[in-house]
This record gives sequence, structure tokens and C-alpha cells, in this order.
Amino acid sequence: MSSKPLYTILTVFNPIFIYFTKRDNLHTLRFKKDRAIKISEELFPDELCERCGRCCILHAYKTEDGIKTIYCEHLDPETKLCKVYKDRFKHRCLTVMEGILAGVFPKDCPYVKNLKNYEEPWFYRHLRD
Repeated sequence: MSSKPLYTILTVFNPIFIYFTKRDNLHTLRFKKDRAIKISEELFPDELCERCGRCCILHAYKTEDGIKTIYCEHLDPETKLCKVYKDRFKHRCLTVMEGILAGVFPKDCPYVKNLKNYEEPWFYRHLRD
């Protein structure tokens, strides 16, 4: 018998679908974005956010000079605030709940710091060094 977990979250390719693997098969969990927004807002109030901008990293990759990060075009680099915050979901931004499932937050983020099974993306470890 395989020691693989029954389901493993791969990634959020689109804010509407979360893809899972079940052994060698691909399964999709579908949900309504507006419902995810409402539930996420109830569970994870904006007041918890420290406005660090780290969850707005779209890509991170290694270079000879270290880690290169590319941020969302809507993040103001000086204020670390979203320029389109009120309409962010129209710009394909994830809810906090989707962000947790996709693993986009650093482990010291208030939204995930008390989740013992949460694993942050690899690059945060390098950004802290």
C-alpha cells in the first residue's frame, strides 16, 4: 500500500478552483468566489493584517545574487498597501482562506502563525536570512 497522503493540495491555478491529487488522478474542488470571500472575511478579519506586502509576492526565484521577488503590480512598494484593495477580487487576488490553502503566507503572518500544519513557501526562509 502506498504511503502517499490520500489528497495533496497542488496549487490554486485560478481563484475559483483548487486542484487536488488523489494518487495519480486529478480532482477539482469547485466553489463560488463570492461565498469564499464572505466566509474568509468572517474567519480572517482585515485587522489581523500587518500590511507587510509579503503575501503579494507573485514569483520568487534564485539568482546568482540571491532571491529575486516579483510583486503584484497593484502593491505600492513604499506604503506596502494594495492600490486596488476594495476591488482586489476583480484583479484575481486570493481570499485569505485561498491564500492559506495555496500556501502564500510567511509562517509569521498573523493569519497562519498559529496553524501548526501550515508550511510557508520555500523562499521566505531565504528572504529572512
